[in-house]
Amino acid sequence: MDRQSSSRRRRRPAQRTTSQRLTLGGTAGVILLLIVLFAQYALGVDVLHTGPKEAPPTPDSAAEPVVAPSTALVPIPGGYDGGWFQLYFTAPVPGASESTFHDSPVEAALVAAIDRAQQTVDMAIYELESQPVTDALLRAKERGVRVRVVTDGEYGLEDPDATFDQLELAGIPVVSDEARRGYMHNKYVVIDGLYVWTGSTNFKPNGFYRNNNNSMLIRSSRLAQNYTAEFEELFAGQFGASSPKTVANPVITVEGTRIETYFESEGDLGARLAELISEAHSVRFMAFSFTESLRWKENGTERSVMLLLRDRAQAGELEVKGIVEASSRSGVKPLLCAGLDIRQDGNPDVMHHKVFIFDEAIVAMGSFNFSNRAANENDENMLIIHNPDIARAYLEEFDRLWAVAGPVPAAVTADCG
Repeated sequence: MDRQSSSRRRRRPAQRTTSQRLTLGGTAGVILLLIVLFAQYALGVDVLHTGPKEAPPTPDSAAEPVVAPSTALVPIPGGYDGGWFQLYFTAPVPGASESTFHDSPVEAALVAAIDRAQQTVDMAIYELESQPVTDALLRAKERGVRVRVVTDGEYGLEDPDATFDQLELAGIPVVSDEARRGYMHNKYVVIDGLYVWTGSTNFKPNGFYRNNNNSMLIRSSRLAQNYTAEFEELFAGQFGASSPKTVANPVITVEGTRIETYFESEGDLGARLAELISEAHSVRFMAFSFTESLRWKENGTERSVMLLLRDRAQAGELEVKGIVEASSRSGVKPLLCAGLDIRQDGNPDVMHHKVFIFDEAIVAMGSFNFSNRAANENDENMLIIHNPDIARAYLEEFDRLWAVAGPVPAAVTADCG
C-alpha cells in the first residue's frame, strides 16, 4: 500500500558471504566430470540444467503469442499446482486476530520454499513482519545459504513491527532505499537461481490472513536470471528510474507458456498494458489502486491507460468488469461515470490484488499498482503470463470476489458530467 512518513533509517552497508562450492575429488570425480561434459557438449544433452524446458527468449514483446497447451492444474492448499509453478490465493478471515494468525497455506508455501534453498536466497520485500518467514531465513543462514534482503526504508526498515533486526543480528545484510519519494514496493524472492516467488502479497500477517492477495512460485532459470539481475541493482543502491532498463530475458517460454517480465519504474509497462487493452475483446481486473494517472506515450502524445479502457468499452469494442479496493474507489471515477460494470470489494480489510485478465487467456500480475507512482517512482515487478488455465484460476478468484463485492456509492459519481 502507498503510505507516507518522514522517518527513515540509513541503509546498512551490504555484507557479502562466500557462497559454498561443491568440489569433486579423486579419480572418480574426474571421470564423472568428463562424462558430464561429453554429454553436455558432444551429445547436446542438458544434464547440468535442472529447470523446466524453456524456449530461447523472444526479444520482441509484441511477437505472436505462444499458444500454451492445456495445463492440468491440481488443487493444493491455498491454490493450484501446475508442475512448473504453484499459484496461491489468500483466504481472508473477517475479524482475524493474532490468535488466528497461523496455518496460512500461502505463508506455509513460502516458508517451505525458503527451507528448500541450498545456495542462495535473495529477497526484495516492501514489508517483513511474518515470524515464520523470518525464522525460515534464519534457518537458511544457519545451514550456510547466502541470504540477502532489500526493503523499503520507511515501511520496511522503519516499521516498528518489522523483523529485520533479527536478520541483521544474524549477519544477514539488509539494504533499504533510504529517503526518497518512491517505494521499494516489490514482494519477490529468488531461490538458488532457479525459483522465483512473486505477486501482491506482503510478508506480514495482514498480507497472509486479512487481505486478498495472489502469489506464484515459478521454476525457471531464465526468469530467475531476470529477477536476480534486478535484485543486484537494488542491492547496489540503484532504485527507481536510476535502475538500468535492461532485462536479460524479456520474453521466455516455459513448458509452452509465454511469460513477459517487466520492472518499473525503469520500464514502460503502461505502454504494454495499453497494447493488450487495444487488442482484447474482454477485460477483468482486480485492483487495489487504478487511476487515470497511469499513462504511456503514443506518437509523442501522452495518453491514459484507464481512458483507453473506457473509450473502447463505450464504443462497444471491449467488455469490461472490474473490482476495486473500496478505499480507492474514487480512482476509477472515469469508468464509473461511463457506466462500466465496476464494483467495490467486499473485504472489510483490504483487497490487495494487482491483476488484469485479458480474453480469459492472459494474466498480468505482480506488485505493480496501476498508477503513476508505480510507473515512475517505485520499484515494482509484473509478469504477463499467456496461459488460459492460469487465467481460468484467476477468473475463479475474480468470480469469488465479484460475488461478495457491492456497488460503488452513488456519492462517488454524483458530479459526473
